Amino acid sequence: MDFNVRIMKIDQAITERGIVTFEDLLRATGASPATLKREISYMRNELKAPITYSRSRGGYLFAKNRKEALRADFYERQAAWFTPEELFTMVTTLENFAELEKNRQGYLTKDMRQLAARLRTSMFSDQANADELTKRVKINIPKRKPITNDYFAVIGQGLIRRKRVRLVYYSDHKREETRRVVSPMRLTFYRSRWYLDAWCHERGALRSFNVENIRHADIMDMAVKIVPMKQVCAELDSLYGMYRGEEVQWARIRFTGIAAKLVSKEIWHVDQSDKWLSDDLYELMVPYAKGSPEIVGDILRYGPMAKVMEPASLQEDVKKALNATLKNY
Repeated sequence: MDFNVRIMKIDQAITERGIVTFEDLLRATGASPATLKREISYMRNELKAPITYSRSRGGYLFAKNRKEALRADFYERQAAWFTPEELFTMVTTLENFAELEKNRQGYLTKDMRQLAARLRTSMFSDQANADELTKRVKINIPKRKPITNDYFAVIGQGLIRRKRVRLVYYSDHKREETRRVVSPMRLTFYRSRWYLDAWCHERGALRSFNVENIRHADIMDMAVKIVPMKQVCAELDSLYGMYRGEEVQWARIRFTGIAAKLVSKEIWHVDQSDKWLSDDLYELMVPYAKGSPEIVGDILRYGPMAKVMEPASLQEDVKKALNATLKNY
């Protein structure tokens, strides 16, 4: 964490909580004890921050009986500016609100302009700052087509009202249409798609349904089956971010050149492991579901700069995809 950001974190923690223990500040800043002591000393001596330590209360606080207690007098927030994560989140949020304002059919259409105004004033000191920021900072994210489904609202109502829903569902894998009765558990957004995680009464188990493949839905006057959310998470969370499927394997992939640098900054899975084998060779270990076309596509994005080391079955899947592609040319 950057020095200036840690200073902000210390100031924010004491401001919000009133009194903060040394251990709390260690967790908030991620600094070592020695570094934290130096930075508190720097705030006191160089920034004239009125930070005192109360032995009776066991923590740091701002002295309220001193003129310097007005933190604006000692702390220039603009010096630290935003973290990369803050800047990305703020600008994309403002842009997303602007897009939603254009939607004349959404649930929030009537309140969107007011919500956007509140968001701007809560983030910035005045309207001009927000406008200047969106003008001077460009977030370049690939645009995606709007997700359209005539029954998305029906699914959402069934989810919130805790009612069962009848579905007509098309399976891309089996290329067939089936009728299901489900108890909605949650909606999950994954890889630019919405999925309905639900208890399927026909299968007697938890299942995940691609919302785009729901061809009809209606709410039943029947309460959902009670399934603990802990069970839902345990059974379905592994499907997301692990290249959807049931038989889990581990892939070992090596990247060279610019691909090594790019992939080293990505998270393919929360349980991945990685290491640099040299300045130009990066190795990634990631869990995936056998037969998943998603991991093959991610590997092929990097062309000759990516090489599957194991397992052999994944090597074959990549070869088949390459051969099938070559037949188009």
